[in-house]
Amino acid sequence: MNELQRAEYLSVLGIASYVPRFVLPLAPEPRQAKLPPAEPDAATDQPLPLASNPLPQSAAQIVDAPATKERDTVAAEINALTSATKAQAPVKPTIAIPVAAPSQQVKPFVLNCWRLGETLLAVDSHEPGAALPLESLFGNIVRALNWHELPRQQERLHWPMAENRFGPAADASEARDTFSSWLEASCSRYPVLSIWLMGQEAQEFCTPQPLESDINHWDGIRILPMPSLSQLLQQPQRKRELWQLLRKAYPAETRAQ
Repeated sequence: MNELQRAEYLSVLGIASYVPRFVLPLAPEPRQAKLPPAEPDAATDQPLPLASNPLPQSAAQIVDAPATKERDTVAAEINALTSATKAQAPVKPTIAIPVAAPSQQVKPFVLNCWRLGETLLAVDSHEPGAALPLESLFGNIVRALNWHELPRQQERLHWPMAENRFGPAADASEARDTFSSWLEASCSRYPVLSIWLMGQEAQEFCTPQPLESDINHWDGIRILPMPSLSQLLQQPQRKRELWQLLRKAYPAETRAQ
């Protein structure tokens, strides 16, 4: 198949142009299609006669040519037409084409989600494979608030949701759309009173609105940004900061402590 036949096939299929972006496994190496054979042209075999009086390339050259009455008239007409065309042609405004912002790649992470009845939805972010007692620490925090007897459900979410070696890497906007939609749908189906967003990824990708303070309100739900459980284990001094936030948000539950 030569290049002309390939273009005709693509035209029949409704494809303007096709170029493979990568080679599939076990596929043969791509090769350039052969160009169609050149058709002989009898007219090209004969030498072209030399022009006895070649035309100049611009109006300026016409004016500079040997002065004759006919050439002066032609040059004047060309200059008049050029000036009139330039005067009538509308000036098109320069449109600034917005440049898309570069995509921000996101490292893989895991979200541990706990739901305590209709009271709390906690979302904690950490790196995959981190061998830390996250479940035990979360249980201690819940026990300090006297919520340990509430029915508990746990869910784990991974990012990226599915690994695609041949496609582009998922960026921050995709992660934000995915997890913010998940949180809104989860709270719509199972309403809660509070949401804890623990860690950078949880606060950046799961929040339904900007977090402007330590206690935020969204549709009657309190949203509290907190350090992740991994950060609390690696930096124990931040537990005091967390306890002060809990006392501010839940004075009745922490009064006896």
